[in-house]
Amino acid sequence: MKILSLVITLFLLTSCDKPDPNPELKDPIYSDLQSQFDSTKKALEGEIKLLEGHQHDIEMVTPQSGEIKTVQKKITDSRNQINKLEQEKAYLLLKVESRKNSDIIAYSKAYKKKEPWPNPNELKSYKIEQKLRSAKRTWSAKDRIKELNPPGPGGNHGSGNSEHSEKKAESAEH
Repeated sequence: MKILSLVITLFLLTSCDKPDPNPELKDPIYSDLQSQFDSTKKALEGEIKLLEGHQHDIEMVTPQSGEIKTVQKKITDSRNQINKLEQEKAYLLLKVESRKNSDIIAYSKAYKKKEPWPNPNELKSYKIEQKLRSAKRTWSAKDRIKELNPPGPGGNHGSGNSEHSEKKAESAEH
């Protein structure tokens, strides 16, 4: 009798299936966006402190030494960087909130259909998109050749002309 009541209690506890109230915490894309937001926020705070230091430096500059132009340029650059970081922070805040809302909707749909969530294909496409966003935007033929033709075991150090290398190898054998 005790075993039967134990089994029934265990069954009731394990069969309790409730939706997650905070599904965004399981989403790796949301976590990545949140970490980007946090790092941007810290960079903004650091840049504001740097600007305050430059403003203090301008008060200490000796008059007519030419040093004032350097400090003014640093202040201007710092203000431009602060403006850029504030825009990025606002963008990321909107992106995080948008992702949170879409996570709640997507999770509830997946929960009702008993599908796995988060979608692994979405994470793959997000990683590819991030890789492309962070890639260099300049193209160099030399870098491309090095990337596509790494040094081989036969001493062919990326000459790029495999037919030429094969002909040399054949003539060496004869």
